[in-house]
Amino acid sequence: MNETAQKLRGGYYTPPDLAEFLLRWVGQLNPDSVLEPSCGDGVFFRATSAVSGFDKSEFVGFELNRDEARKARIAARDTNLKATVRSEDFLAWALTHLNDGVTRFDAVVGNPPFVRYQYLPPEFQARAERVFQLLGRRFTKHTNAWVPFILASVALLRPGGRLAMVLPAEIVHVMHADSLRAYLGEHCRRVVIIDPEEL
Repeated sequence: MNETAQKLRGGYYTPPDLAEFLLRWVGQLNPDSVLEPSCGDGVFFRATSAVSGFDKSEFVGFELNRDEARKARIAARDTNLKATVRSEDFLAWALTHLNDGVTRFDAVVGNPPFVRYQYLPPEFQARAERVFQLLGRRFTKHTNAWVPFILASVALLRPGGRLAMVLPAEIVHVMHADSLRAYLGEHCRRVVIIDPEEL
């Protein structure tokens, strides 16, 4: 296998200006609760200092890599952001909350992991498939980790909430995102896809 450790864990980081762009749109809601399902080193936490609308927000972030989670906690502290960073798998946590009818967020922001299904450890593969099942979606082993991340994130939004995520352009055409596209069409009032090169 010639894949790098970064690629195998899906660690692709968001440029600060793109994080700020996404947060400006989310900040219009003045959200009380914000989910960051794969917060990495905390780039979205740091970007809140450059935009408005997050003075009263409480963030919940997830990051499997303990070193990156530590950086995210420091980023939240340095920007005086109320944030809890959990060093655990977001999908495992989401599976316990998707159908509880209680855990819902005003907004979701971030950049999910981009890892092919075949490179996911067996427990993560099982969790990804379970997300599809719980949400009544057709599952395929050709999927990528970002697809169940987005499915679970949308399902954890309150009505009227906003999701602003960095996603691959393939969302509009690949077969393994069919279930996600259908889910977005059924549960979102509006879906806007922006090419960051045009910003």
